[in-house]
Amino acid sequence: MTGFRVVIVYFLFLFNGVAAAVENPSPDSLRDLARLKQDSNPARLEALQEILREREITYEVQTFQSSQSPHGRTQGANVVITFGNGPREITVAAHYDALELPRGGMIDGMLDNGAGSITLIRVAEALKGRKLRHRVRIVLFDMEEIGLEGSRKYVDAHKEEILAGINLDVAGFGDSVFYGFSKTPGTERIRKALMTACADQALLCVDSENFPGGDDRSFRAANIPVVSLSFAPRLTAFQIWMLLNHPEKSGLQSGFMPDFFKILHSPEDNLSKIDPATLDLGFQLVLNTILKLDAALE
Repeated sequence: MTGFRVVIVYFLFLFNGVAAAVENPSPDSLRDLARLKQDSNPARLEALQEILREREITYEVQTFQSSQSPHGRTQGANVVITFGNGPREITVAAHYDALELPRGGMIDGMLDNGAGSITLIRVAEALKGRKLRHRVRIVLFDMEEIGLEGSRKYVDAHKEEILAGINLDVAGFGDSVFYGFSKTPGTERIRKALMTACADQALLCVDSENFPGGDDRSFRAANIPVVSLSFAPRLTAFQIWMLLNHPEKSGLQSGFMPDFFKILHSPEDNLSKIDPATLDLGFQLVLNTILKLDAALE
C-alpha cells in the first residue's frame, strides 16, 4: 500500500488508552482551552493574548485585509511568537479561529482548532531561553475557516525566509498521529524529525498521501516543505487513511463516516470532547519535532 508508513515502537494498549508516557503534564491546558469559548473570533483573539501575557510570552499581532467573513469581518490578525535569530525560520502553526455561523455565533471550536493553539502556546513556554540554531516562529493563524486567509497572507509575506513548516490542526483527543507531507524537496528532513519524535514517544504515526486540507496548503502552494499533524484514536486513524486513500478497498460499510469527522464544524466540537492526555502528547511531539528539525537543518 503506497503512501502508507507506520511507526510502531510498542503498544501499551491495543486500541484504547495513551501509548506513551507524558513528561511534565500540564493542568493548565484544559483551563486555557476553555477560555477560548467566545462569541466571536476577535474575542477569541483577546483571550489568546490574555493567556500569552499571563505566561509572559512576547508576541506581536500582524493584521491583514481579507475577504469578508460570515460576520462581516474584513481584517484578520495573526499572532506571531519569535524565538532565536537568523535569516531563515521554521514556522510552527495552528489556526485559532473557529467556524462562524451565517446567522451569528460560532462553533466552540475546541478540537478545530483551539486545542492546537493552546498546545503551541505551551510549546512557546518550553522554547523560552533555549539556544536554537534557527529562528523558530510560532504563528497562530486567523481566518483559516474562510479560505486559509491568515496562512496565505503570512506565507506570502515571509516565503523567502521559511525553511520548513509544521502545522497542527485537530489535536484534542486520541492517542495516535495522522499526518501528511508536501512533496517539495527538503520534506524528508521534516519527515525524519517527526518519525524520530514519534518513535521517542512510542506513538503510532500514520502517514497519508492524501490528507485533509488546512493551512499546510498555503505552504505547499509556495513550495515550502511542510507537515500537517492531527491526533485521532488509533483505530480511527486507520479508518481515515482507508477512506482517504483507498475507499474502494477499505472494507468499511458503504456511507461509513468516523465520528471524528462528524464532530468537526458541528455543535459537538466542544470542551467535552477534549482529552487532556492528548494535549500533553501533542505538546511533547511538536516540541521534540521542532528541536530535532532545528538540529538537522543547515
